[in-house]
Amino acid sequence: MKPQRVTLHAWSFHQLGGFIAYKAARRGVAVIHVDPAYSSQQCSACGHVDKKNRPDRETFSCTSCGFAEHADVNAARNIASRGVAGWAVSHAA
Repeated sequence: MKPQRVTLHAWSFHQLGGFIAYKAARRGVAVIHVDPAYSSQQCSACGHVDKKNRPDRETFSCTSCGFAEHADVNAARNIASRGVAGWAVSHAA
């Protein structure tokens, strides 16, 4: 298992993005690129951004509205909503 882990972690994000775009195009699936900046510090409930929203690696707790969730789940929700917004803009009538 270790050789596979070394191989996977040696990939650059650019190369991984290229693989994803290539495979998606083959299947007719759109790829939306989103800016991940501050997605781990932004509240997925109210949108408030603050470094203090992340008291530790696993925890997200909004200092504005009090929303709390696992930090990775909160960040994933933010990235997903940015993807939906990007899709809406790119496919506006």
